[in-house]
Amino acid sequence: MRKIIQNSAIIFLLLSSSINAQQKINVSGFVKSRANGERLIGAYITESAITNGTTSDYNGYFNLVVQNNPSLKVSFIGYKDLVLNLHIGNYTILEIALTEDIEQLAEVTINAQRKLNSNISTLNYVQMTQTPSLGGKPDVIKTLQLLPGISSQKEGSSLMIVRGGDPGQNLYLFDNVPIIYVNHLGGFMSVFNPEMINNIDVYKGGFPSRYGGKLSSVMDITQKEGDYSAYKGSFSAGITDLSFNFEGPAGIKNSSFIVGARKTLFDPLMALIGISQYSAGDYIIAYGFHDFNGKFSWKPDRKNSLSLNFYQGDDYINYWSLKKEKYRMGDIWGNWLISAKYNTIISPKMFSSSNISFTRYRLKEFMKYTLQNQGTSTTYNGSYKSSVRDMSFRSSIKYTASESWLAELGIQSSFLSLIPNETYSSTQAVQNQTRPVNSFESALYADNKFFLKGKWSITPGFRFSNHLTTGFSDFSFEPRLNADLQLSKNHSINFSYMKVSQYSHLVFTTGSIMNNEVWIPSGKKIPPAKSDQLTLGWNGSFMSGKFSTELSLYYKDMYNLSTYKDGYTSLMGDENWISKVETGGKGRSTGIELLIKKNSGNWTGFISYVYSMTTRQFPNINGGRQYLFDYNRPNNLSVNLNRKIRNNLNLNIVWVYQSGLPYTEAIGRQYIPSVTNDLNGDDFYYEGLIYGERNGARMKDYHRLDIGLTWSHYNRRYNKVDWNFSIYNLYNRHNPVFYYYNSDKSVDLYNPQLNNDFKPLSLYQLSLFPVMPSVSYKVYFDPEARKARKASEKAIALQKSNELQRESSMATKGSNIKDRWNIKAGYSISSGRGAKYDPYRDKRYNLELNYGIFNNIEAGIYGGYSRIHMWEQISPTGYMGNQTGAFIYGVNCNFQLLPYLIKKDDLRFDLYITGKLGGITIKSSKSYEEHCFGAGATVYLFKHLGLFVEYYYGKFYNKPLNPFHFFSQPVNNKVNFGLAVKFK
Repeated sequence: MRKIIQNSAIIFLLLSSSINAQQKINVSGFVKSRANGERLIGAYITESAITNGTTSDYNGYFNLVVQNNPSLKVSFIGYKDLVLNLHIGNYTILEIALTEDIEQLAEVTINAQRKLNSNISTLNYVQMTQTPSLGGKPDVIKTLQLLPGISSQKEGSSLMIVRGGDPGQNLYLFDNVPIIYVNHLGGFMSVFNPEMINNIDVYKGGFPSRYGGKLSSVMDITQKEGDYSAYKGSFSAGITDLSFNFEGPAGIKNSSFIVGARKTLFDPLMALIGISQYSAGDYIIAYGFHDFNGKFSWKPDRKNSLSLNFYQGDDYINYWSLKKEKYRMGDIWGNWLISAKYNTIISPKMFSSSNISFTRYRLKEFMKYTLQNQGTSTTYNGSYKSSVRDMSFRSSIKYTASESWLAELGIQSSFLSLIPNETYSSTQAVQNQTRPVNSFESALYADNKFFLKGKWSITPGFRFSNHLTTGFSDFSFEPRLNADLQLSKNHSINFSYMKVSQYSHLVFTTGSIMNNEVWIPSGKKIPPAKSDQLTLGWNGSFMSGKFSTELSLYYKDMYNLSTYKDGYTSLMGDENWISKVETGGKGRSTGIELLIKKNSGNWTGFISYVYSMTTRQFPNINGGRQYLFDYNRPNNLSVNLNRKIRNNLNLNIVWVYQSGLPYTEAIGRQYIPSVTNDLNGDDFYYEGLIYGERNGARMKDYHRLDIGLTWSHYNRRYNKVDWNFSIYNLYNRHNPVFYYYNSDKSVDLYNPQLNNDFKPLSLYQLSLFPVMPSVSYKVYFDPEARKARKASEKAIALQKSNELQRESSMATKGSNIKDRWNIKAGYSISSGRGAKYDPYRDKRYNLELNYGIFNNIEAGIYGGYSRIHMWEQISPTGYMGNQTGAFIYGVNCNFQLLPYLIKKDDLRFDLYITGKLGGITIKSSKSYEEHCFGAGATVYLFKHLGLFVEYYYGKFYNKPLNPFHFFSQPVNNKVNFGLAVKFK
C-alpha cells in the first residue's frame, strides 16, 4: 500500500510539472551592474501582472516560471528599476544589466536585501562602513555582533558567539570555500578585507541542507568580481594598518581581476623603539599581520563562468634579545586558501556550480638561544606546531521543476589532515615522530522547496554525512525543515528545524595575543558533536516598509561537546594530548530575539535585543553539575543609528549593553605544602584559593558608546576621498575583561603567597580599552569617474556661484548661523583658585549639540561624564573617600558676535558669548545643580572641522571635597577645549 501511495505521488508530481510546463515558460539568467559587470546578489525579479517573483542568488543567478510573453520588473537597491516586455519561446536565458541610480545612492539604507527568514542576517559593504570601529576602519564580524543572536566572546574580540555556541562552531565560507582561522590582532580584527566583499549571509539556524559540519552558524561570504570595463582602485591608511585594492579587465575578453592587501604599521615601529633603547640592554618585541586576496573571473559566454581565488594571511609576534646571549622567540599563525569555481547553465531549468579548493591553517611557535659560559656555548632549538589541511570538492545543481517546485541537490567531499600537537627539541636524542590524523568527510544533500496556494512555502531537506578515520567511522542523517506562512503582504511566520553534526573541535584559552587555537579531530575517544535546533519567527513591515521588525524564539540542544579538562590550558608538549581533553559535554541554549529597523530617511538604524540562557554540563567538571556557559550574557541590547547630515557627511552612533560574563568566585584560602624544598633546603607552604560553583558569579554589566563621522569629498586630482573619525568607548567606561585576586592594587595578576606572609586578598578587574579616538583615510582611483568629474567641474562651479549669489541677496546679515548644526566634543579642566581641590579635575568629557534658531543665536543640549573624588560621611566623625562616575547634562545657548562685525557668509571663525544651565547626577541618585556663563572661540581648520576653546565662570558643585580642607575655595572657573563640527 505504501509503495502504491509513493508511486502515485511521484506520477502526480511529474504530471503536474508537465502540465505547468505546457502552459508557462521558464526564464533564467543573471543580473549584473551595467557600470562594472559585477553580479548583483538579492535583486528582485517579479512578474508585473501577478505576485510571482524571485531573487538572484549568490552567483547573481535567478530562475522563474512565468506566463507566456511576460512583463518582468527587475529592481535592486541603488539601481534604477528595469521593466522587460518579453516575446520569447518556451526557454530563454537572459543577462540583465541594471544602471546605478545616483539619487537613490545618496540615501543610506540599512536593509540592502530582503531577509528570507528569521534565521538569516545579511550584511553588505555600506553597512560595514556605517559602524564605528576600534581602529577607524570597518570590520565584518564586529558589525555582525550588533545583530540579535550574535555576540562577541569578549570586548574588542572578533570571535563570534551565535545562540550560545562555542567560537569553533561557526562555519566561515569564502566564495563557498571553508576558511579556518578568522582573526587578526589576538581576536580584535577579522581576516576579512571589507574591500573584497560583495555580500554576507549569516545563518543563525535553519541551515539549508547544503551547509553542514558546524553546529551554530554559517557565514557565507561572496567576494566581489573585478571591474570588466576599466581599471580602478583605492588606498586606505588607519591606525591599525595600510590597505590597497586594485581591479580591472584581465586581458582576456569578458574577464576581470581584483586584488587587495593589508599590512600593519606598528610592527616595524615596535622594533625601532626597542633598538633605540639598546643602552638599556633589554630586548626587541614586534607584532604584526598581513593578508592578501586575489580573484580572477572569466565569462566566456552567457552560460558559463570560471573564477580562481587566492588568500594568504599571517599574524606574527617576534622577540629578540639585545643582550650578549643570542635569544629569539616567536609565534606565527594564519591561513592559505586556493580555489577554482565553475558555474554553468545546463538548461533554462538547471544551473550547476562546482568548486575545488585547498585550505591550510597552521600555528607554529619556536625558540632559539645560544648561551656563552667560560669559553663554551650551548645552542638550543625548539618548536611547537599545530595544523589543519583541507582538500575539498563541492558540486550542486539547482532545478526548477515547476512554478511551485524548486529543487537543489549536491555532493561534498573533503580530505582533512590534522596535527594537534607536534614538538621538536634539539636536546632530545630521539625526536618524537608525530603522524597526522587523516580523515575523510563526505556528504550528500537535497532541498525541495514547494509553494502552496501562494501563502505557504515549505522546504524539506536532508543531508547524509559520513566521517571516516583510522579505526573509527560515523554516519549521520541530518533532516532539515523550513516553513514560511505569508499572513499578509507585510507579515509572515517562519518555522525551522535542523539537525547538524561537527567532526572537529576547537580548544583554546582566551586572554593572550599569542594564538593558541588548536583543532582536534573526532575519533574513538572524541565523538562527533551533534545539535538539534528549533526556531519560530515573525517578520513584519510597517509604513510602506519604512519600519521592519523581526521576532524569533529558539531552542537548541548540543551533545558530545569537548573542551580542556580542569587545570589544562594547552596541548603543547604532551604526546598524549587526548588525556587533556574533556568529552561527553552537553549544552542547552534558549532565547528570544527582537530586531526593529528604520530603513529609510535621514535617520536610519536598528535596535536589537536578546534574552537568552545557555548552560554546559561535563561529567568531570563542576562535579558533573550543570553550570552557566562561559560566554552567557542573558541580556544583550544594541542600538545602531545613522544620520545623513549631508550627501557627503554621515554620523554613526552605536550603544551596546550586555549582562556581565560569568566567572568562578573564590570562597576561601588554604595552605598547601610544597612538594619541593626552597633554596635553603627547607619545606615551605604556599597559598591556594578555594573556588566555589563553576561560573557561579557574574561580572559587572558591560556597556559603551561609540561614535563615528564619515566625510567624503574630492581632492585636487578629482579622486574621491573618505575621512573617517571615530571614538570608541566615548564616556570611558571601564568594562572588565576578567577578574583576578591580589593583595594590592598593582597591575600584577595574583601570584601565590609563600611561607607565613599571607596578606588579605581583594578582587580586581582588568580593563583593556579606555576612550580611544581613531582616524582613517581612504582615496579612490577611478579614471572614468575622474574624467566625468573634471568635465562637469565648470557646471558645478557655476551652479554653486549662482546659489551663493542668491543666498547673499536673500540674507539680511552676513555670517548668519540660522539652520546650522554644531557638534562639539571636548575636555574640561579647572582653573583659578581652588582648582587643585576640584573633585572633577580628572576626566571630565563633554558632548554638545547646537542648532541655529536665529541669524546670531544657537541653542542646544549638552552631556558629559567625569570621575569624581567623593567624600561621604559614614559617622558623626568619620568620612569615607571613593571615586565614582558623575553624569553632567543640561541646556546651553550661544550668542554669536561676528554677524554684527563681518558681512560674509560661512566664516572659518566663531566668536560668541555662552551660557549653560544643567545638573549633575552622582551614583544615579544624588543630583546637584550647575550653571555658568562665559565666552568662546572656534577656528575651523577645514570647511567643517575645527578647534574650540571656552572659558566659564559660575557654579560647579563643590561639596564632595575633602572635609578636612575647610579653608579651600569653591571652584568657579572652567576651561573647555576640543573638536567642533559644523554643517547645514
